[in-house]
Amino acid sequence: MRRVFGGLATFAAVAAIATPALAGEPLKPYVFLVVDTSGSMIDNATGFGPPSCPGSVDTRLDHAKCAIAGIANSYGDMVVGLGRFRESSTDTNPANGCSMNGVDCTDCWNAGLTGPSCTAALFSDARLEVLVGMFDGNNSDLVRWNDFTAGTCTSNNVANNPDIYAGGWTPIAGSLNGTKRYWQGLQASDGTTLLASGQPGFDPIRNDPLRNVFLPSGRQCRPYIVISLTDGEESCTQFSNTTAAAASLLTTAVDTRTYRIETKAIGFGVSPGNSSIEGIAHAGGATDVAGVNEGIYVQNEEQLQLAISSILAEAVKFEQCNNLDDDCDTLIDEDFPNRGAACDNGLFGICRGTGTYGCTPTGAGTQCNITSPGQSPRTETCNALDDDCDNRIDEGLSCSCTGVEICNNADDDCDGRIDESLSRGCGTDVGECSVGTQVCTAGAWGACSGVGPTAESCNNRDDDCDGVIDGLVRDCSALPGGNPDTGICRPGVQTCTTGAWGGCVGEIGPATEACDTLDNDCDTRTDEGTGGADCSSSCGVGQTVCTAGVLTCEGTTGGGPEVCNDFDDDCDGRVDESVPDNGPCTMAPDGQPLCMPGVFRCVGGTYVCQGGEPPVPEQCDCDDNDCDGQTDEGSLCGPGATCSQIHCQCALPCASGEFPCPEGRVCTDGLCILDPCFGVTCDPLPNGDRTVCDAGTCVRACDSVSCGAGQVCVGALGECRPDNCTTFPDRCAADERCVAGVCVDDPCAGVTCGAQEYCQGGQCYGSCTGVVCPTGQRCDRGTCEPDPCGAPCPGTRVCDEDAGMCIENPCQDITCQPGEACDPQTAQCGPDPCLGVVCPRDGDVCSLGTCAAPPAGPDARPYDEDRVTTGGGGGCQSGPGGGLGAGALALAVAAGMLRRRRAVAARGGRS
Repeated sequence: MRRVFGGLATFAAVAAIATPALAGEPLKPYVFLVVDTSGSMIDNATGFGPPSCPGSVDTRLDHAKCAIAGIANSYGDMVVGLGRFRESSTDTNPANGCSMNGVDCTDCWNAGLTGPSCTAALFSDARLEVLVGMFDGNNSDLVRWNDFTAGTCTSNNVANNPDIYAGGWTPIAGSLNGTKRYWQGLQASDGTTLLASGQPGFDPIRNDPLRNVFLPSGRQCRPYIVISLTDGEESCTQFSNTTAAAASLLTTAVDTRTYRIETKAIGFGVSPGNSSIEGIAHAGGATDVAGVNEGIYVQNEEQLQLAISSILAEAVKFEQCNNLDDDCDTLIDEDFPNRGAACDNGLFGICRGTGTYGCTPTGAGTQCNITSPGQSPRTETCNALDDDCDNRIDEGLSCSCTGVEICNNADDDCDGRIDESLSRGCGTDVGECSVGTQVCTAGAWGACSGVGPTAESCNNRDDDCDGVIDGLVRDCSALPGGNPDTGICRPGVQTCTTGAWGGCVGEIGPATEACDTLDNDCDTRTDEGTGGADCSSSCGVGQTVCTAGVLTCEGTTGGGPEVCNDFDDDCDGRVDESVPDNGPCTMAPDGQPLCMPGVFRCVGGTYVCQGGEPPVPEQCDCDDNDCDGQTDEGSLCGPGATCSQIHCQCALPCASGEFPCPEGRVCTDGLCILDPCFGVTCDPLPNGDRTVCDAGTCVRACDSVSCGAGQVCVGALGECRPDNCTTFPDRCAADERCVAGVCVDDPCAGVTCGAQEYCQGGQCYGSCTGVVCPTGQRCDRGTCEPDPCGAPCPGTRVCDEDAGMCIENPCQDITCQPGEACDPQTAQCGPDPCLGVVCPRDGDVCSLGTCAAPPAGPDARPYDEDRVTTGGGGGCQSGPGGGLGAGALALAVAAGMLRRRRAVAARGGRS
């Protein structure tokens, strides 16, 4: 299985993709991360202890926040936005954390995610809240949201130092629906603000300079990605709506274009292969490969950092040498300027081969492709050539005339003329350039007669002869006087295509100045002129003042105590806050009497009865539902059923026979009562401990197990096992073996045997496989010896070596401790001679210290095929045994094998 991130070096992974190998500017993806802020993110510990950030505790949310902050601090250049499930808070004291209220999906969940209580509002696009928009240089904003130093519980303005807290249910579908609206530059369908239109990162696709650059496949060039980080399953609608939301992102329409936005699903604290995580990953664009997890699964901060870093690394595009525009800058192979240039093999004389630089097979660089190979070196002769390829011509020879004219201002061919008729080709025919000729004059090559490169211009020609036509990009502006390029203002981009400059796209111009710590009107000043408005009230005369991006009213005076009148009596900007309740109430606002009293609370300036329980039709639940002073009275159950006052439910009497109750019910007190554990699947805990169902809840199996003296409950099994090396082989040193729960010296430690030998009792022996002994003999430890019984004993019988006769195996009903075996000659348990033996041949098994192939046929002696791979518990093995140090699964398998070994050791014997 892939996509399960363990304890790897996250920093190394981040650093490896933060510094690209190629010289050109990489194409960064746009990534939007949606963090699960449901209650389970703070209710569940990871089991790995607190994450690395100061002030954090061991919760899944704190591990996630610390991972996000670490990535933001590690990447110098990335475009990652941040969102969460929409929440609200009335908490005014962030010093001790913030209490958050998310969407309430209780009724829908209790109804099985179907029916009238599951309204469309529970998975609407308003369920998303954008915290940080996608724009270059937003790293500090990401850190502020995840730095564990909250300055506010109610404001989303990063200047107020907010932080992420959790509370509520898990509206994954709604968050993905809202994410699509954000990519499209829209607010929620009901008008809820996802991200204010004046904030950086709003309308990310329309503000992408490359939004109109598409690949031949029809996809946009820049990767658009959504990361859905969650620790649970959808709890506010049917899962089909969740997968539909992820699938809808793959065809996101903006203006006249359709963009593919893939969703990567990360399960935090979820077992690999989880159906919800896999379903979101498949719907979000991942190909479903049999036997492979397309979802990503993490357990702590380090694994989450590595998972997000890997998603970013896989999406970053670099230019490669492959005759394609990989990084979508309209240039082809621009990071490889020597491509097409002349080159040679670095040799001299006749050995010199020439060619041109071309792309390597991997596309990572260029290589010299020799098209005119040189010759092999030979003995130097008087011929004006460098025959031996040492960069010297006719050295060591007495040549009166070389016979070949070269450009050196000398008469080499002794014809009375110097450098006559010498010329050579030059230049290139790429683009507007043309090849020409150079003529030798006075020992020097003259100028090339061809056309050389010039500066590139927007004319649909390759002026600089680099194989790329135009490929120019320049800043532009549609504003009078040009774009000031300060504050929020940014110039647009024009691209030259087929000799013409395209439209100016992506420009951000001045806007009306607002109190938000930004220079909205691009005049190099921030928030100027945004205060000064009259905010006078009955509390006094005041004016608004902009401070740190927040408008406040200054100059008003304090009032009197707050009372319930829909008025700000104490002049603190809040109405009817902290007004105490006015006692209990027994009548609902609609005039209906209440069974359970409510409380008079201040609402809209008047006291209103809230809470309480009105009467409802009586039902079998041990409560007085209709408030008549009686409990569960009347006929409440169907034909034949009884209202149980013990179990508070209607139930039919148990039937006779093997199955007294239908599936999902259990016979208790003569009635078929609902089984709270029916359909409940208990997965292992993150540390591998087994869990079991108790009254409908999965609990750690060992918590309900009481072990006797000398035993301990093993978490992976949920069962008691001896608290010694039998259960924990790692307690023994490398030179020890476990015998009857005690570590003893291994006589074979440090002994090296030959390739076809094995060590037993400190000595090296050969296998009996392939050894054929004469009649009346048997093979013992690779050597033939007299057989006291003269021939193998049939069936389950063994040889009594003292009496020289076959007898029934006296060890058949004897069980020895692990590490011991029963000797049929004494019918006593003792150290197993096969303990720690590694048989040298594949298929060999060990019995009473001898390795051999197991016999076959109806007359073969009982050679105990179960003893093929015994470990520390008895018998022989084909390799070192494992215990809890090798994992809980290995322990469970070893426990099963141990029982088999005991039976084997009890039956063993030689014929």
